[in-house]
Amino acid sequence: MKDICLFISDQHAGQVQGYAGDQWIRTPNLDRIAAEGTAMMNAYTPFPICVPARMAMMSGQYASRAHVLNNKCALDSNRATFVHCLSASGYATTLCGRMHFVGPDQRHGFQKRIAGDITQIYHNRPAAIAEERGVHDKTLQGSPTCLQLIGGGNSPTLEFDRYVVEHALEYLAHSYEQPQFLCVGTYGPHHPYVAPKDLFEYYYNKIDVPVKSFDYPPHPAVIKKILEDRDPEIVRAVRAAYYGMVEFEDEQVGKVYDAFQAYLKRNHREGLFIYVSDHGDHAGYRGYYGKNTFYEPSAHIPMLFAGDGLSAGRRIQGSASLLDIGPTVCEAAEAMSLPEADGVSLWKTLCGEPDDLERTIVSEVCDRIGGAEGLISGKMAKWKNYKLIHYVNYDADDVLYDVAADPDESTNIIAEHPDIAAQLRRRMDQLCDVPLDEIKAALRRQKASESILARCDFDNAEERWHATEAARQAPDPCFSSQLTLEAWKTQLAERVKKD
Repeated sequence: MKDICLFISDQHAGQVQGYAGDQWIRTPNLDRIAAEGTAMMNAYTPFPICVPARMAMMSGQYASRAHVLNNKCALDSNRATFVHCLSASGYATTLCGRMHFVGPDQRHGFQKRIAGDITQIYHNRPAAIAEERGVHDKTLQGSPTCLQLIGGGNSPTLEFDRYVVEHALEYLAHSYEQPQFLCVGTYGPHHPYVAPKDLFEYYYNKIDVPVKSFDYPPHPAVIKKILEDRDPEIVRAVRAAYYGMVEFEDEQVGKVYDAFQAYLKRNHREGLFIYVSDHGDHAGYRGYYGKNTFYEPSAHIPMLFAGDGLSAGRRIQGSASLLDIGPTVCEAAEAMSLPEADGVSLWKTLCGEPDDLERTIVSEVCDRIGGAEGLISGKMAKWKNYKLIHYVNYDADDVLYDVAADPDESTNIIAEHPDIAAQLRRRMDQLCDVPLDEIKAALRRQKASESILARCDFDNAEERWHATEAARQAPDPCFSSQLTLEAWKTQLAERVKKD
């Protein structure tokens, strides 16, 4: 049995890494892990929203099968997760930080938690959270408030990630007899778009504004549910902050990776280190922010493996999914298999077997708009260089992209390749086959329960992170949407001049 460390960040777009080819980002630690291990170059989220993506990873099943369709859903405690499989096979399973479990069950196979979560852990939201986080409280939650604070400074996201990594390093400083599975969950580079001041200003002077993408044809299903703002100066500030947050996150990953290697060496153990994120972030691409679409910045995620028996510097081009983490970890650990998994184990491929270039993977979304019956349901199928995006009741608006030839997804080529589109439509329905009526029924049940559950105060303060004094203080950001654009530019210029 080998010790395993899984580091999962939140909202890190797969392209924003040095080894992935980004020309501006500085990610020396992720680049180093990729050089020492194996990178899955075409890894995707199964659902570009936090809770459904993470619960899909935990269960190994599509979110629609697990009936976890939005951030208010809880995973059924009777459903075995890959962490249960590890626990049942003799592993000590420890959660350090974020996993975004909803409900009283904050374990789902983890035997203990050594650092709390940053988001509420139940269906209600204790007033203490707003009191602790002050100006950042709403910006943590998402659109449209995620653009209220942008710039250089401090934030609960940065403070939380420092706290999580500190606890992970402390845990890895000790020795243990049992084989270890340690999951380290951070919140960055999730908005608010506030990076350490020096990093924000470094990227602000370098980063591009993808103005061409503002004119790419929008999908009618997407524009109903995505935050848009195409002001070039807002886009530049968001992207500078996002890149600064990614570099900050890279530093945290490097600390944990080094501590894990030292732990293995000190205890003469074999190990496996994994880095992934649950989904990405548009960060101004197309004028969009956050996630919740199938475009590359939202759906394409980083996925790195490094450890004993794995090739160094290998780049695997076949499609992979966050669903594959559980089956892969179980096989690597020689643990019990995850039941009825939709993901597959990548372990044999990681150990040298040929890359599966023919595999099709699927991602899904399901947004409730004004009630359980008013919803937007869609799927994405990725095969080789091709990506098909389909939304229910939008058949005429299907789009097909060649993401190798057209990484910006600017041109729909479905008219030129109807056979490939038809093939991918069949595959997405075969692989992810939950009927729409079943999804609607699950959403109706959830809505009926929410009004009751939100009134029940089962919040466990010991499971939550409590904001530090530094996080409570206003971040003094370089930009606030409450300011006029001219005032923000003047403020930024004065600060840069002063420094």
